[in-house]
Amino acid sequence: MQRFLELIVRFKEYITLFALVVMCFSLMSYGNVAQLGGFRSIVIATIGTMQDAFSWIPNPVALKTENQAIRDLNLQLSGEVVKMRQSVIENERLRSMLEYKNKSTLPLLNSEVVGKTSTDTRNYITIDKGSASGVKDGMTVVTDAGLVGVVIGTSKSYALVQVVLNRDSRISAKIQRTHDDGIITWEGTENLVMKNIPKVQDVQAGDIITTSEYSTKYAKDIVIGSVLEVTSEGNSLFRKIIVKPAVSFSSLEQVFVVLQQPDPERLELEKKMEEILRRKTTGK
Repeated sequence: MQRFLELIVRFKEYITLFALVVMCFSLMSYGNVAQLGGFRSIVIATIGTMQDAFSWIPNPVALKTENQAIRDLNLQLSGEVVKMRQSVIENERLRSMLEYKNKSTLPLLNSEVVGKTSTDTRNYITIDKGSASGVKDGMTVVTDAGLVGVVIGTSKSYALVQVVLNRDSRISAKIQRTHDDGIITWEGTENLVMKNIPKVQDVQAGDIITTSEYSTKYAKDIVIGSVLEVTSEGNSLFRKIIVKPAVSFSSLEQVFVVLQQPDPERLELEKKMEEILRRKTTGK
């Protein structure tokens, strides 16, 4: 029955035309003009009634076209929603970074991440500011969330940053609540490790870890992360503290360069001390 109705709907124009042609030939052979006028009124009324009777039958072709138009509109609206959500996230991120820059006492330079490199267990990012903008080796790189890393190379328009998720990283850090000092390193996981904290010290999950004023490589009091877990290392006198980084490196897009370098006099003195200790250790 459904196929029959679809057939009628598909060819209704031809069926109507055929019926009208038959009627026309019949009327032409009839020849009575007065009766022809009355019959014509009956035919027109009959055609209108038939159209009303079959108007409830859906047109498959029209439905297909309408459904395709609705799908196209839904796809377009979905794309617009994604763009709007992305714009909201981007605006919130930029607003947060602007507030951080306005509140910070450090000289900060805005920069965007234009490249990410991972070699073995060494992770780096490339930013779009270089020596022409005043960026120099040894400058700290941060976001409003916390520490990103340190500049290790520059060109005129770009700089290479060694992020904290790097096996060469050794960061002098402290627990903000207790001011206990330790060393932050990376062991190849998604988290950092804080060492050299004695077992007798009070360390709790959630404690904030920041860079220490004893660091010669990083600006002080920059948030590194928060304590995720505290464990004991067998017979060792020290704790092993797992630290969750404050910065999400997978979604890192904008950063600040702290436009100040470590004290060169202090660096030179400590470098000489390291050399003396090395010679005593190796006997050379």
